[in-house]
Amino acid sequence: MTPPAPASDGETVLGEARPALPNDSPALRRRAQRVPLPLLADPSGYVACPTDLTADAEKRAYWLELFRTHFDLLGDGWRLEAAERGIDDGHAHTQLSAARGDFFAYLDAQQEDPARFGRLDILSICWAREDALQRADIDDAYAIPKRQETERALKLLPGLLGELDCLDATARFDALVRGVFAGNIFDLGAKETIALFENGGIDFEAVRGKLKPRPWRFDDYDALAARFTGNDRPYRCAALFVDNAGPDVLLGMLPLARELLRRGVGVVLTANTRPSLNDVTHDELVPLVEQIARWDAVIGEAWRDGRLEAVASGNDAPLIDLGAVCPELAEVCGRRGVDLVVLEGMGRALESNFDARLACDTLKVCMIKDLGVARTMNAEVYDLVLRFEPGAG
Repeated sequence: MTPPAPASDGETVLGEARPALPNDSPALRRRAQRVPLPLLADPSGYVACPTDLTADAEKRAYWLELFRTHFDLLGDGWRLEAAERGIDDGHAHTQLSAARGDFFAYLDAQQEDPARFGRLDILSICWAREDALQRADIDDAYAIPKRQETERALKLLPGLLGELDCLDATARFDALVRGVFAGNIFDLGAKETIALFENGGIDFEAVRGKLKPRPWRFDDYDALAARFTGNDRPYRCAALFVDNAGPDVLLGMLPLARELLRRGVGVVLTANTRPSLNDVTHDELVPLVEQIARWDAVIGEAWRDGRLEAVASGNDAPLIDLGAVCPELAEVCGRRGVDLVVLEGMGRALESNFDARLACDTLKVCMIKDLGVARTMNAEVYDLVLRFEPGAG
């Protein structure tokens, strides 16, 4: 792989200097077609990931090594997926060798002479990994576990919705938030949770029952609950940036979206445009919503009349840069008058965008599943984050 160009040749997006990737970088080509989310309070000063790893040797070493060790786990996933697709094992090995060499050359360059390059953050490393996989024609290494966990979650969803419908408004809202936390444990990008799925998946009910008690590491639950329980229609329209497939989106975020719809709030579901780890993609999400709409009256009516819609975010990483989203998403947010943004998952709500301010109210919610992230936040693995911020506009 050609090492990144010097910082002077790098890209600057909304005030954030990016380390230059090779000129043939698919990530850079896609970003050229993106636009800022119009809800950013200060687009010119927005920075998705405020920590510059070039200035912190300890954190840089941690993340570079984590990406190295995780790549081999990702390779195991691709071998299974390739076999299911009928791809010869020798060819799959060749693909992985090419991607590994490409990505590790990038990591080596950053490790050996970080001062030579532009700003380095976790999102930039994610883009370099996705570029390497795409060049090797590896498009969805975790397709099998995503499908398996989605099938498991779909079987549980009717019972969960029935349980929620039997609760009063206060208890239901509490159960919804805890469901988002519990579902977010499905994360094949964090080594602390990967092992949990090697023996047949995770019991959603068991996880929900063992969540850490309040007060959580970041805990704005009372303010959020007051906004929801004190208003028949707390918002006009909410944009939900969903995270992982399986229980995360189906048992955590879809019930929350359904509750918003019941309260008269329009909902825009936005998921990755391209696969990345076990994140659900837009192309996977749409048929799931259509399937649920056939048997759930709330989802079905909202889906048919347009109060519920799904729009691709333009994203291709576990983190997200709100300075570069699909034009379609930006248009929908303006047209629908989105006044609540929900950023869900450790990548979207904590590793990126934790300090980002939006003009509208913002909910950032996740479970911490990585030791390095936990240390940065003065927290522990499996600590919970619920940050509710009034709009800055």
